[in-house]
Amino acid sequence: PRWAVAYKYAARAGFTTVRAIEVQVGRTGALTPVAVLEPVPIGGVTVSRATLHNEDEIERLGLLVGDQVQVERGGDVIPKVVKVIEDERARRAGQLQKFQMPERCPVCHGRVVREEGEAARRCINASCPARLKESILHFSARKVMGIDGLGEALVDQLVEKGLVRTVADLYRLS
Repeated sequence: PRWAVAYKYAARAGFTTVRAIEVQVGRTGALTPVAVLEPVPIGGVTVSRATLHNEDEIERLGLLVGDQVQVERGGDVIPKVVKVIEDERARRAGQLQKFQMPERCPVCHGRVVREEGEAARRCINASCPARLKESILHFSARKVMGIDGLGEALVDQLVEKGLVRTVADLYRLS
């Protein structure tokens, strides 16, 4: 209502170290860097991975593998790295390493492109297993087809055994 006032609490944060940076491939082929963190409790949840969104965000943060970072749970849900702790970086200067986005897809080793004006690099292999798995998970989700019981583990098995090569193959299973 117009008369009410809402108060937004500050996001819960924690401090930890970036152990490594991995790359995930989504259903559209977008390569997303993910920070593998030293586990840290934030708001009752132990956070060990956080999204880095894209390579531009890594550059903006000036993030290096081994950095001490501040991590927040955006919307009290999704963990994200918000800043690098510079004091700690100075002490560990020789132990830090720069992250490079891969030139090939980490799953299918297909070509990766970054279109002009886009933030994300994309795997352009239409038959990339990672893209297929993510497409099936998206298709089976509650807001699309609502297929109960079709989770990540089962999708992995179906794709690895070659039983499903497209989303339509789900309807051929017996």
